[in-house]
Amino acid sequence: MGVTERLARFVLETSYPSFPKEVVHQGKRCFLDLLGVALGGSRQPLSRILVKMVKDFGGKPQATVLGHGLKTSILNAALINGAMAHALDFDDTHTGSLGHPSAPVIPAVLAMAEWKRLSGKAALEAFILGYEVETRIGMGMGYKHYERGWHATSTFGRFGAAVAAGKLLGLSLEQMVQAMGLAGTQASGLRLVFGTMTKPFHPGKSAFDGVLSAVLAKRGFTCAPNILEGKKGYVEALGEDSKLEPMVENLGLKYEVLNNTFKPHAACLLTHPTIDAIIELREKYNLKPEDVEEIQCQVAKFCLDSAGQEEPKTALAGKFSIYYCAALALAEGAAGENLFTDKRVLDPTMVALRKKVKATIAPELKDTEANVTIITKDGQKYSAFVNRPKGDPQNPPTDEELENKFRSLAASVLPKKRIDSLVKTLWNLDAVKDLRQLIRLCH
Repeated sequence: MGVTERLARFVLETSYPSFPKEVVHQGKRCFLDLLGVALGGSRQPLSRILVKMVKDFGGKPQATVLGHGLKTSILNAALINGAMAHALDFDDTHTGSLGHPSAPVIPAVLAMAEWKRLSGKAALEAFILGYEVETRIGMGMGYKHYERGWHATSTFGRFGAAVAAGKLLGLSLEQMVQAMGLAGTQASGLRLVFGTMTKPFHPGKSAFDGVLSAVLAKRGFTCAPNILEGKKGYVEALGEDSKLEPMVENLGLKYEVLNNTFKPHAACLLTHPTIDAIIELREKYNLKPEDVEEIQCQVAKFCLDSAGQEEPKTALAGKFSIYYCAALALAEGAAGENLFTDKRVLDPTMVALRKKVKATIAPELKDTEANVTIITKDGQKYSAFVNRPKGDPQNPPTDEELENKFRSLAASVLPKKRIDSLVKTLWNLDAVKDLRQLIRLCH
């Protein structure tokens, strides 16, 4: 039996009662976090462009665009919600697969479950299984897939969205294999576009293509049944030193959703160890920007590779600049979404502070680590080392911290009373009989 079929069988043969309690709870945490960042992203320029496009071209009123209340087709809803979910680059991350797994999957699940009037329990079940499939494929593809220029969230996200939507549609084994084939042949997304609107467009398009793949497979559309392992298939074409075994090893015995990272800072995850280290030094020694001569940051190679923009000109580019993020951490003691604006990135005082940041690669450092030394104008040196930033699975946020993040992001869209109802509903998602109850609270 090939890897494609083994993953498809796992999705079809696994059901909600088999999930450990901690897996179900983590699934709820993912929904809470993702809906928060999507609502926060609903007011971004890229969201307005996509919403206007859908209004211009139409679509049957099957599913809802979060934060806007616009009813459109399941494909359009998945597209916009997926893009909004990644618009702030504040959504969760799975470091083992080098991607953001919830952004492609939850929007696909919301669209399908709303359309079919399915329960919150069914939505949770589909999400957890979609998360598992996409992250395992990502782990098998490995670092070189990403290093070559593929945006892993985009390439493996289609698989997660397809199997999650397929689970909700009740696909047969043959149909699920075909859906995975359709997802794999549509896989794309290039890292060159990081720092532009197109990066968040990627998970939106992955959600769109995942839903499309499931719907087509349900209607008998055919594709190669061995898209992962087949000659000239996904792994061979897009991979390098990629391996099939990690995609199915201990399948059903351990769940990757428990290795999810939740972001406390609204920037590329690779900047977080540096941000945490600088905030620690700032608070411990009462450091101020005007006191500082230089900020020396030793980081992992992957950090500069992903977030090495030295002269960011926009808020989006600032999220991928270790230099701006370090300066922001010193200036504000935080790196929240409200601090990433075009105006703030171009502020002369921030530009001057950013130029004091010197970032170098330390080959021995892991992606979760950073060494920071701040040198003051009077010659004092203060150093800090971070090995696991806040949000990491080994340094996770509490439920309360995640809830506070949600509330701060949703406040730009929803009144407090509705936010309270939404939070309560999300923590009790498996008791929701019709997902439309949840969706109605989101605009």
